[in-house]
Amino acid sequence: MDLHNPLVSIVIPCYNHGAYIQEAIDSITVDKIAYPIEIIIVDDGSSDNATHAKLEALQTAGYHVIFQKNGGPASARNTGVANAKGQYILPLDADNKISPDYINKAMPLLLKEDIDIVYARPIFFGDLSQKKRQYKVRKFDDLDIVTGNCADACALYKREVWEKNGGYDTAIPYYGFEDWEFWIHAASNGFKFHFLDEELFYYRIINNSVITGYSNEDRIKLNKQYIIKKHSDFYLEKIIRLSYIKERYEVDMLRFILTPILYPLYLLKIIDSPIVRSRKKFK
Repeated sequence: MDLHNPLVSIVIPCYNHGAYIQEAIDSITVDKIAYPIEIIIVDDGSSDNATHAKLEALQTAGYHVIFQKNGGPASARNTGVANAKGQYILPLDADNKISPDYINKAMPLLLKEDIDIVYARPIFFGDLSQKKRQYKVRKFDDLDIVTGNCADACALYKREVWEKNGGYDTAIPYYGFEDWEFWIHAASNGFKFHFLDEELFYYRIINNSVITGYSNEDRIKLNKQYIIKKHSDFYLEKIIRLSYIKERYEVDMLRFILTPILYPLYLLKIIDSPIVRSRKKFK
């Protein structure tokens, strides 16, 4: 690995998104990115003839295109990363785009030993009438990650994260939770996250997109049950911490005379809040 000129592998899974993939590729403006780039496109068994034609044209033009049977987003990303040469990975969905500043700002952070994953906020475009699809990205917290995802799949990370996780989990009952499980797994493996609080990639919202089928409540429930069972030790440790925090805050509220004094002291970090105490107690 060349630490002075590290290769970034951009993995683009594609399922019937041939109409958009050129925009994704064009957003990777190599002359504006300060690091060497490789692009790997994985066709995940697309059934759309126009997509096949586009991907074949890209392959003829010299792009690294891999064709496989449909296996879902996790399988396609795994295929791409397995064939990547870089030690730094950036998954990019075929209908999305990136700003070159994403890589330029994330890589100096990843080159530090204490950061393994860097993610940023999206700019939503497309069908903006679908408000529910405009998800929130927030700073990583190991207690928050167990209740819901904090980052999109479009994040830069060290290849060793993927290797230690054993790749993206292809056994999740239904598509749509692969990235959340991947980040939980990374957190349980001790990898460090960094949130770039900037809009550095573009997330396209498409009417009647395949992802809208992921919002079925029964499927969500089964996916969450699967993730909790798989990472039961991680979840148990967080539940114990959350119970401790709840208990400490309840004690503070019972001491209502002192509460107006305690909370400003917590905010000013003059004394440790229950959350800080829990981190020290259960680390």
